Amino acid sequence: MTEKDIELCLDGIGIAIYSDGCMNGIAEGSDFFNAELADPKKAAGHIRKGDISCFCTGSGGDYTLKIRQGYPDAETYSSYPVSISLGLEVKGGKVSFIDIYWLMEWSGNVPEDQQIELEDGFYHLTVLTRLPESGYWGGDQTIYIYFNKLDAMPQLTWQGVPQLFTD
Repeated sequence: MTEKDIELCLDGIGIAIYSDGCMNGIAEGSDFFNAELADPKKAAGHIRKGDISCFCTGSGGDYTLKIRQGYPDAETYSSYPVSISLGLEVKGGKVSFIDIYWLMEWSGNVPEDQQIELEDGFYHLTVLTRLPESGYWGGDQTIYIYFNKLDAMPQLTWQGVPQLFTD
């Protein structure tokens, strides 16, 4: 995996991350969001399984996702103190990053600039951010997403969609 920055403008209040190979059974145009993610228990089941990971950003807006490998260093942790841990299974070598509201009308056609190539397997994701200089969530906000390969899916305890913001 090479490092990549992805510019993402959200209308919704969150980001979904998934591997095409894990989500290829969804019918084109279906409302996966309301069928599977609107119920916190169902959403938590998907997040723990790792077929799709998602998190709430607290607001729509303009985001830069900085995709990295491994784990963040101490300086990054210190500079970006709002963090969550997620897991993801990768099948088919491709991972997509989308506005969570795009899941209301499923499409397998994600722009290439919102995808990365990644070796198949299980990954621990460390997601970090901070309140941007704009003073509001979603105002030209940077989010780091670190992928660290594991032998098995990490054990997660989320009871719904995790929040990557503070009140």
